[in-house]
Amino acid sequence: MADVSLGPPDGKRLREADRGQLLVVAGLVMAVSLVALVVLLNATIFTENLATRGIQAADGEAADVRTTAVGGVGELIDATNREERESHEVTNVTDGVADLDERMARNYAGRGGVVHLETNESRVTEGWYLSTAGNATSLANDTNATAYAFVDGIDRTRGFSLSLSVDDDDLANTTPSNATGEAFHVVFDGPALSESREVYVYRNGSGDVAVANGSAGGDPEVRCSIAAESGENVTFDLTGERLGETACPGVWPVELFAPSDPYAIRFENADAADGTATATVRPRPAGSEPGADHDGISPAVYDATVDLRYRTADLRFETTVRVAPGEPRA
Repeated sequence: MADVSLGPPDGKRLREADRGQLLVVAGLVMAVSLVALVVLLNATIFTENLATRGIQAADGEAADVRTTAVGGVGELIDATNREERESHEVTNVTDGVADLDERMARNYAGRGGVVHLETNESRVTEGWYLSTAGNATSLANDTNATAYAFVDGIDRTRGFSLSLSVDDDDLANTTPSNATGEAFHVVFDGPALSESREVYVYRNGSGDVAVANGSAGGDPEVRCSIAAESGENVTFDLTGERLGETACPGVWPVELFAPSDPYAIRFENADAADGTATATVRPRPAGSEPGADHDGISPAVYDATVDLRYRTADLRFETTVRVAPGEPRA
């Protein structure tokens, strides 16, 4: 009979088996470690993406609330000024902000948010509203003067806009070299400026409405122009540096963005344009009445500072905002 019993263990074979098992175990450990690392990395990336999206959403929501509040207060201030009131009473502004607060609160409550908007009379700055709408002819003043002070003794201007007829007989047709003597122009001068600045509006040889500016009465440089048909009206926003829908950079003097000294705005060749001019200004010194060579000047609100708070389950937002719609580069 054959001997089928196992003999004593072979030491060499046993050592080789041990090494093989160790390699298999080590491979499994490395594989598990790699899988765990990948899982952790993916979880980290996912969490970071969620956090980033949460921040962006919160920022967008806060910006939306702020934009709504600033826009509403700005419209309230301008509507108040257009009434051409007889005093600087600002109760209607503070009451209007309270009404806006209630409307915003109702609106954002549907989104799960709580809004509070407030101001008081001490944070409403007095100003003056200017309009040439009552002038009898063209942009000349009440006595038909063609050169006069639109306003004098101010240190801030906002919402300065011209609404002009572009009929052939209403807006002078000229060239930059002749604009000084023939075109309607706005002149900025006073202690805030080292020399006068001029902004001209006229029709050029192609019939387009052109805007040019210069200094100290020198030949102006064209800044922008737009095509316009006779019978139309065009809006020239000086503080917003826009002619119609076209950007007109460099129109507003850089020295007048935040001057520490007063300045004046004057009109020259006012009979070379037909339309109206409006603006809201802040006098210097504060509380004084600026000068103007026309009757279209009335007490107004220049700006208002409001506190805004917004809260949801995931967001707390608080800010204080000065609202001065139409201020240069605001």
